[in-house]
Amino acid sequence: MNKNRRLLITASLGLAGASVGLYSHQRGLRYPRIGYEPEPLPVEINGAFGGFKLHNLIPVLPNKTSTINQSIPTVSLRAIAPDAQITINAKRGQVNVIINNIAQTATLLVEGSGIRNIDEQQEGITRTIKIDTAIEQEVKLSWPLPDEDGYKFAVIGDSGGNTELDWCLKRSTQLGAQFLLHLGDFNYGNGDYQRAITVFQNAPIPCYISIGNHDFNDSGLIYHHFRSNLGEMNNVFTVAGTRFVNIDTAADFLPASAGMRGRLFQELIESPQERQLFFTHRPLCDPRPGEDHNVGSYKGVEWLSNSINAAGGGALLTGHVHHSAELDINGIHQYTIGEGLGHDDVLLQRQVAKLMVGTVEKGRRPKLSWEPLNMPWSAHKSHTHLKKLKKRGDPRLIDWYSALDFQISD
Repeated sequence: MNKNRRLLITASLGLAGASVGLYSHQRGLRYPRIGYEPEPLPVEINGAFGGFKLHNLIPVLPNKTSTINQSIPTVSLRAIAPDAQITINAKRGQVNVIINNIAQTATLLVEGSGIRNIDEQQEGITRTIKIDTAIEQEVKLSWPLPDEDGYKFAVIGDSGGNTELDWCLKRSTQLGAQFLLHLGDFNYGNGDYQRAITVFQNAPIPCYISIGNHDFNDSGLIYHHFRSNLGEMNNVFTVAGTRFVNIDTAADFLPASAGMRGRLFQELIESPQERQLFFTHRPLCDPRPGEDHNVGSYKGVEWLSNSINAAGGGALLTGHVHHSAELDINGIHQYTIGEGLGHDDVLLQRQVAKLMVGTVEKGRRPKLSWEPLNMPWSAHKSHTHLKKLKKRGDPRLIDWYSALDFQISD
């Protein structure tokens, strides 16, 4: 190989490397299981019905059990925030729209003329809307929440997708929550992902979900299930004057400021607010002395905490660690709310697990308080409990839990 050819190959490789580096800096790499950060989900979709512009809605896989007339064009969507809106540039004719995760108290608001007929059916948090348009025209649909003084919500993470998740939702409604922030990790074993999707679709209240590391990667990248059924991995919404920011920390970014998360923070920093809550899966710091179950890298912690402060600051609600704790780090008050499995109940053989309840009101800072999870023994059915007990190597607890067979009265 002559010298000129070697120089050409070296220069080409250098140029290719620089291009990949620049692209990675903007879009980002995700690891473990190195992969490029996915592109944002579409905000516009088109079909036989015309075109849809989506705000705080994502297209999802159709519900196979739906009895709606499939001969009419049908669009299946999920709301990822309370202020979901659709703008339809409809053709003349009929279209069905199925939207999941809409609050039962929200009322359909229709803007636009030329509608021959519009019919909305409500079943829990799912709305089925049949639209018949007489002319080609633009129709806007939204579901504003009632104008109330304040809203109550619950927060929990690390529930798995079995009966523990069912209980977390039931307990949230017992406490008067009008929506749930789930902090990720509903997938701990075979079948958990699909069970959790079904539970979230049929929940008594809307659920806004952060993606957990087990939901992102489990013997391979599986986050497409999340994006096809539950939500985008970063988003922001406002309830009663408080800004809620859902942050993706399921896997590490390279660089930390890349991808959709980095672009979201750029927007937040341009319009900082005083009243806001950030929720995510992994904490900035593990609250347990000597443990490091957290975001991962020092640079990641530094960038994330600096970005939160630059956006106006606020409490950070996290899971990942299967305990309840509070900690101040880098000027941020961090709440760790990861007892969705209630595993400490099993370890101590009594109910000690907690979840969090918050209230947001116009003109006031959010209020947060701890509440007992009160999970009945019959709800402890995750295989994770026995797996954790065996890892501890405590035969007494293993025998006790195995002998329960969920026969203890609640």
